[in-house]
Amino acid sequence: MDIRHPTPEEIVDLTSQISRAFSYNKDEPGVERDFPQLYSQSNINNLWICSPGAGVAAHAGYYPAVLKVEGLPLPVAGIGGVFTNEAHQGKGLATSLVSKCCEEARNAGAALAFLWSDKHEFYLKLGFHLVARQWTISFEPKHAPLLRALGERAEIPERALRVSEEVNGELLRQSHEMLTQYPLGVERTPEEHAMYLDGGACRVVSAWAGKQLAAYFVIGKGKDLQGYVHEWGGAEGALCHLMAQCLEDFQCPLSLLSPQFMPEEVPWIYSLERAGIPAKAEYLALVKLLSLEKLQRLVRDYLQRIGLDPAEFSIAPEEDHFRLSWRGKVLGPLDEAGLLRLLFGPQLPEEGEMRAFLPLRLWYWGMDSV
Repeated sequence: MDIRHPTPEEIVDLTSQISRAFSYNKDEPGVERDFPQLYSQSNINNLWICSPGAGVAAHAGYYPAVLKVEGLPLPVAGIGGVFTNEAHQGKGLATSLVSKCCEEARNAGAALAFLWSDKHEFYLKLGFHLVARQWTISFEPKHAPLLRALGERAEIPERALRVSEEVNGELLRQSHEMLTQYPLGVERTPEEHAMYLDGGACRVVSAWAGKQLAAYFVIGKGKDLQGYVHEWGGAEGALCHLMAQCLEDFQCPLSLLSPQFMPEEVPWIYSLERAGIPAKAEYLALVKLLSLEKLQRLVRDYLQRIGLDPAEFSIAPEEDHFRLSWRGKVLGPLDEAGLLRLLFGPQLPEEGEMRAFLPLRLWYWGMDSV
């Protein structure tokens, strides 16, 4: 069965099939609205299908992006929309399509492929590995008074804030500026940011101090991030008041996803933990290595930036494993999973000196995931 790009006409049928397979109701907008970057016309050359002649038997695609890793750029590919029509399952079509996406992404310059799925066993066989860390913080309506108190303690009185669900140009501009301040996440253009937040796929709630955006949440995406705050930004006190308001208004639990920020970057996460709302550490994503050279360059660029000698670091591939060297000390043999977990977590280097620069923090904001 041939692997090829879908035509624009086939994308309509394709997204309809995927939406049904992912349990979207008839009256709900489908995956094309929840994942606009993947199914945009500009990304059609990164979409692949298997077709028996008429109709689509299987599909997978990827979206190229550039991640900020400790403030440094890393080209990656987010793989999504993996789907096989029920009549064609068990023929290895999804395996072929995911492999095609990885091959094409590697040829286009991506260093890593990302994939989000609970089907870990299937994707582990395709060379993906559970890598890196994210925090999940679970809030319940009973936490609202505590959050209000934390907000007041941060010297931002509730009465000074106005909560809104309007998505306008000023929200888009100021929230994009907030994102650019973080050393982690996707390098998103203002146009991409506007497409994600103003597309109607998510609920955007914001808190304002006069004309200044104080905090914002992006809530709910697709079928797997309902009830999740998967993108956010703002000042500590305003974030507390905004979360309290959401809990009171929605009267249901909310989970917040977060990178592993440092205290000086985002003190809010640490104030929550001190108040008894802890963060649960989880894997970030399924990740596959596409370019060792780009990873080695990333680590060396980071070493140079923090004042260490990049020439003292190297990663050497040897048959089916790797050896990592730092100042003459060799770690290994490491399989691909071990190497990625050492570079990006959650594994900590046994060599104490290496903990000064490893693991590097990966993060892919939920709005960008495919």
